[in-house]
Amino acid sequence: MGKALQIRVSAVTWDEDLLEKLWPRLTELAFSVPILHEKRGVLEMVRALDEGLTFMDWSAARRQNMGAGIREAARLRTAIGAALADWDPRTANRLSDELEDVLDDLEKSFVA
Repeated sequence: MGKALQIRVSAVTWDEDLLEKLWPRLTELAFSVPILHEKRGVLEMVRALDEGLTFMDWSAARRQNMGAGIREAARLRTAIGAALADWDPRTANRLSDELEDVLDDLEKSFVA
């Protein structure tokens, strides 16, 4: 890192509107969790779902059908952060694909 120029390896949601198109029910659920939502990206959505699973009074059916997927998404979110911290964008990219697959499955198995 230079005196003024900082190099970063990061993961960002390039179009936050895509969340509602790709995972409409998950997006609505995640951003209804009463936490501070500074951004509405994929990683923020996963954080909100994990917080919701932990602290919200969701139905037993939702917890049963979606709990494992939400925990897996949270694990992948953490793993992406670790890969980026290790300057390993190739691994972070592979994990991001896995995360999106988990979110696809969660959208399909959504329980109100």
